[in-house]
Amino acid sequence: MNKKVVVVEDEKEIIESLKYMIEKHGFEVIAHESAESLFTNFQNNYCIYLIDWNLPGIKGVDIVRTIRTKDKISPVFMISANSSPDHIIEGLKSGADDYLVKPFSYDALMVKLMNAYSKVSNLHDNLINVGLKLIPEANSVIKDGVTVNLTAREFIIFQYLYNRPGVASTREELINQFDKDFEMTARNIDVHVFSLRKKMNRVAIAIETVWGTGYKLNI
Repeated sequence: MNKKVVVVEDEKEIIESLKYMIEKHGFEVIAHESAESLFTNFQNNYCIYLIDWNLPGIKGVDIVRTIRTKDKISPVFMISANSSPDHIIEGLKSGADDYLVKPFSYDALMVKLMNAYSKVSNLHDNLINVGLKLIPEANSVIKDGVTVNLTAREFIIFQYLYNRPGVASTREELINQFDKDFEMTARNIDVHVFSLRKKMNRVAIAIETVWGTGYKLNI
């Protein structure tokens, strides 16, 4: 997950205070003064949102509802000077994870942001390989309930690529995963990857050739 906080707030002094405090803790802060600015530049990348309720044009509570149609995971904090229970409930029902009443403690806010970042980062890491499981004892891969049986050599190659998703691995790196008894060569690697690729296509797992380098796994 990106260590980024998107702030939607129309009061410049509050924006500057938030930027100063949040950036001190290693986050990048992207500030918008309206819903129009946010959605004109909207990118569906996981981050943390801090959204003021009282904004010109589209209100913060409606921004939260719109975000939730695009992003179910990113933490969203609603900010408002209104502390009435009905207001708070409406904000939370819109999809906000928490509701902060102005004026709020910046120290408490940072604790909330750090906790939210930690929890969602772990969730995002787990989601990367959701539905995919490796069974070393059987040289098998299970994807969404479908079992793909591999040879021992194919499994070693796949396991190495799996542990480095999206990263190009050289043939030499793949050769080094084998004991000397296997007597692997670059040509052997290409043959095994060709067979492995055909098997993994059954479950929509792509092994991409990186010309001049080797191979990488796209999950």
